[in-house]
Amino acid sequence: MATNQPDSAHRGAHEKVERARVRLPGQSKIWVVLVAALVLAAWGGNWLYHRWTHVYIDDARIDGEVITISSRVSGWITELPVIEGDEVKKGQVLTRVDARDTVLQREVLLSKLKALENQMAVVQAQTGQVDQETLGKYQSETNRLAAAEAEVAALDAQLKQARDDYNRARDLAEAKWLSPQAMERTRTAYHQAQESHRKAIAEVAAVRGTLSAAGGSRRQIQVMGRQLLVLARQADEIRGEIRRQEVDIADRTIVSPADGRVVMTFVRKGEHVSPGQRILMFHDPNEIWVEANVKETDVGLLKPGMKAEIRVDAYPGKVFAGEVFRIGQAATNKFALLPDPNPSGNFTKITQRLPVRILLTEKDRALRPGMMVEVDIAVRNH
Repeated sequence: MATNQPDSAHRGAHEKVERARVRLPGQSKIWVVLVAALVLAAWGGNWLYHRWTHVYIDDARIDGEVITISSRVSGWITELPVIEGDEVKKGQVLTRVDARDTVLQREVLLSKLKALENQMAVVQAQTGQVDQETLGKYQSETNRLAAAEAEVAALDAQLKQARDDYNRARDLAEAKWLSPQAMERTRTAYHQAQESHRKAIAEVAAVRGTLSAAGGSRRQIQVMGRQLLVLARQADEIRGEIRRQEVDIADRTIVSPADGRVVMTFVRKGEHVSPGQRILMFHDPNEIWVEANVKETDVGLLKPGMKAEIRVDAYPGKVFAGEVFRIGQAATNKFALLPDPNPSGNFTKITQRLPVRILLTEKDRALRPGMMVEVDIAVRNH
């Protein structure tokens, strides 16, 4: 009996150890669950707090001034020195359109203009010649007319005196107070005065005719002046057409409007383009922003100037700083191509979204329009 007691004690101790081993794994699992629950609760609390203090948008995009470069003229593409992705400088040639026909038309117009200018020079020379030839004659005939009219005025007085002398002599001859010889001399003097007067009047009429002819020659100068005006208007029309052709020639060389990058090309060298047809798309990397569509339930929390954190899907782990710049004044559904008038009367309320523009604090040329981003906007103080 004495030998069995140690064995019993040994077996009891062994059973206690086994029971302890059975209890330890169960307690470890409980502690693991408790720690996981605490971590999950902390993470959930932090997530809820973050959602309460921030507006989060996960479908925002990088946007920017993407300009479509189009042709203002028609023709064949003769040069296209850029491809998609090329960086270009302001004023750099992007493409050229065939300008041979326009250049030839401009040369024809220049020839017509030169011919008109020569014709105007001829008319001006003729005007000066006619002016010199007719001016002296017109002035001479004017002086002759003045002299002839003065002669008529003087002969009027002589004729009146001769008529009065003749009438007195006739009365005296009838009264036998005047000899027939004296009467005859008085009659002759009167007839001579009448003849001189008629000649003077005829001379005035002749001079007036000559003066009228000289005046007609002088009026030819006015006709030439009108002709010069017509030629000048025709020359102005041709100059305007030349300027239009020069604009057309200038439009056939398309240059970059600013420093930037070629986003896409739509034509190839040798293709024919029409006015308004797209040639390429151009983007200025310095003119970019974030366009986010925010739920209407969150828009009331936003104000211009609020800070935002921007995470770009293309660059995980990198955070860009920004701030709210402008909040849209109409929901995006107002600009839908197919509006929903709801004619059946069935209505399902859907939270609408308003566009919000967020400016980047620092421009990064690695950011390109269309990239997906996530935006966190702090709306409440921590």
